[in-house]
Amino acid sequence: MKVSEIMNPVIFTVEGEKSIYAAFKLMHEKGIRRVFVTVNERIEGIISYRDLVNVLFNKGVFELIDMQLKDIFTKEILTISDSAEVEHAAQLMLHADVSGLLVLDSKNDPLGVVSQTDILRALVKGV
Repeated sequence: MKVSEIMNPVIFTVEGEKSIYAAFKLMHEKGIRRVFVTVNERIEGIISYRDLVNVLFNKGVFELIDMQLKDIFTKEILTISDSAEVEHAAQLMLHADVSGLLVLDSKNDPLGVVSQTDILRALVKGV
């Protein structure tokens, strides 16, 4: 089974100048665990729920007031081809200890996101 068959074609993004609160709010409203951070309308990084919780526990209140996502997002985005096998996506996630990957087409343009939940859902349907 190919990643393109199970991925979510919606890519949730938030601008780098937005606050931590904006990312938390979007994640809560959409029931997601990660958002991609854009700078000048281009995806430049990712921030997960786990990243945000770590920042909240490790920073002082006054540091958080003016903090923007561009100050804390992860610049290394793990990606996978839409034509890759689902098993490969699962291996990448396990090895990197992440819960989702940005899916790219043959031109390296973003197509969607594949998550652990997408893989589990596919396995359950296939049983």
